[in-house]
Amino acid sequence: EIEEISVVASESRVGFSTVSVELADAIVETQPIWSKVRDEMEDATTRFPNGVADPELSEVLVKAYTFVAAFRWTLPEAPNYAILRRYAEELGVRLRGVDGTEAVDFFGNPDEEILVETTSPDLVGVGLSPQQLATQISLHDAKTSAGQLRTPAETLALEVDSDLETLEQIRQIPIQTSGGQLARLSDIARVSRGVRYPLSDQAIVAGQPAVVLGVMMQSGLRIDQWVAQTRGVVDEFRDCLPLGLSLDVIFDQSGYVEKRINTLMANLVLGAFLVFSVTLVAMGWHAAFVVGTAFPFTIFAVFGWMAVLVVPVHQMSVTGLIIALGLLIDNAIVVVDEIQADIAEGMAPLKAATKTVTHLRVPLAASTATTVLTFLPIYLLPGTGGEFVGSIALGVILAIISSLALSLTLIAALAASSLPLVHWSHRNPPALGDRRHPGHSPGGVYLSGNVGKPVFSPAGSRSVSY
Repeated sequence: EIEEISVVASESRVGFSTVSVELADAIVETQPIWSKVRDEMEDATTRFPNGVADPELSEVLVKAYTFVAAFRWTLPEAPNYAILRRYAEELGVRLRGVDGTEAVDFFGNPDEEILVETTSPDLVGVGLSPQQLATQISLHDAKTSAGQLRTPAETLALEVDSDLETLEQIRQIPIQTSGGQLARLSDIARVSRGVRYPLSDQAIVAGQPAVVLGVMMQSGLRIDQWVAQTRGVVDEFRDCLPLGLSLDVIFDQSGYVEKRINTLMANLVLGAFLVFSVTLVAMGWHAAFVVGTAFPFTIFAVFGWMAVLVVPVHQMSVTGLIIALGLLIDNAIVVVDEIQADIAEGMAPLKAATKTVTHLRVPLAASTATTVLTFLPIYLLPGTGGEFVGSIALGVILAIISSLALSLTLIAALAASSLPLVHWSHRNPPALGDRRHPGHSPGGVYLSGNVGKPVFSPAGSRSVSY
């Protein structure tokens, strides 16, 4: 009855039932939906029979497997799935012991069963039908629930302990014949352990039967370090395998992640170099150096914001930085050019920086706001599409906001302290009264005179000459 639910599936066993609920892909805010589910669970509780405990809801986060390994059966005869399964389970135990492992799942791991086979003549001899024999066997292996043990941390189902733990114990089960006599099960049937056929699921790797292990890493860890530990465990376990079994790594996410990150970082460095080169040609090396400093500081600021907002560094988030390369230095170029022009007109560097910041803060903030609002719908896009590309938009937004803040503070200060003063040549002296001469006293004016002869300012306190 809840329209946001996409799939409902259930699984039941003795004393316990599980209902799996999967929401639609477009759902982003899940808590309101789970609140509806809890309400429905409370309503359903009133219709449960006596002795049934109240249901509990637990959320499960679906993730991709980080590391996948497979045990292959390489002998020509039919595969022994029991051996494959036992070695896979042993490796699973070791992998769960690796620091940072979240879960280990098995695929192509067939169920085992204990099979009781008999013939019609044997059953006729004791006067029993197949159904009557099955009933007597099940009575000796009753799996009746004896209740539940509930604690604040967990709920455990209690069962009556059975004496049937080995094949020999099963063979010794007493069977009552139609004449009231007792016979052992092994007298009228053959008991064996094996894989249940037909197989419930099967894994084929390189054309050979296999059992596959999918391993998940906990979030927030470095995948290269975790995979190095996992591979060490796998390599050590491989040396202990008997003839006929092969342990292969069929998927390692760290290689793909490393390749993607290296490619993105190379693109980031190349983009920064090209932008710096253009700035160098257009504005000179002093201005290009000041503008170029905006790159590392802005990137560091973005990484800091990502750490605060718990945004992982992955392919999409780094792609956002690459997209923002051409945007994050726009503010710096405008600020540096304005300060450079004011200094060229003779203004003191500190005064030029203060004037530029005061004059440009509103226009640059408005320009940045328009870009932020342009990328904001992408970041707010609902569903899996927004989850996939939202990090790109967030990277751009964080980059241009950090660029604005740095341009009006750090970049302006660097420009005021790093840009050179303008030196005029005696072959092109400034006009009479021009204040751009680097040697004139504050408040003084340039006085025309012959080349090589000192000319004194009206105050008479210092002289300038060519």
